[in-house]
Amino acid sequence: MKQILKPNGVQEIKRKSLHFLTIFYPIGYNLVSYNTAVIVSASLVIIDLIFETIRLLYPSVNKILLKIFEGTYREKEKENVSTLIWTLSGAFLTIFLFSENKNIVTLSLLYLALGDSVAAIVGVVLGKIKLGSRGKSLEGSLAFFLVAFICGLFFVRIEHAFIASLLAAAIEFLPLPIDDNFVLPIFTAGFLTILI
Repeated sequence: MKQILKPNGVQEIKRKSLHFLTIFYPIGYNLVSYNTAVIVSASLVIIDLIFETIRLLYPSVNKILLKIFEGTYREKEKENVSTLIWTLSGAFLTIFLFSENKNIVTLSLLYLALGDSVAAIVGVVLGKIKLGSRGKSLEGSLAFFLVAFICGLFFVRIEHAFIASLLAAAIEFLPLPIDDNFVLPIFTAGFLTILI
């Protein structure tokens, strides 16, 4: 794979392979009580904030961590807060704000865990048609939509799954001013709540 992909492509696959770990959010959310889910997800945000603060205050610690997690930090994250905080915060707020419908929360977290990861990997490996200023591919966006739509079929009506998947794919694709990992689960959960 390293012979086929550019170094930044290999790095993106590493990042998104790690991003797949967010699958524990929808799984855990359905295994524990609402209060426990809120406490755990909020705690992860706080832990990451502490972790990032220590990493950025102490260059020697940062150097060690960058070596351990080589290939998972983007260049701009090496001396700045990583985008992980956006992912954790988005998951926490989705769980906290939309507790009245477990299916909607679960689906929105699946968009984050599966859709985003699959889109990036397909885009890196198969993406040929580049769209927009961020260099995202048509193939990656279509993969996101397909994964999101399939997930949606298990939780909402087919027409709602289709519309929400379009919205989720658009959020993932568009050059938003805020990280899409934060916006994606919150906006899709809010949209589905209104729609349903």
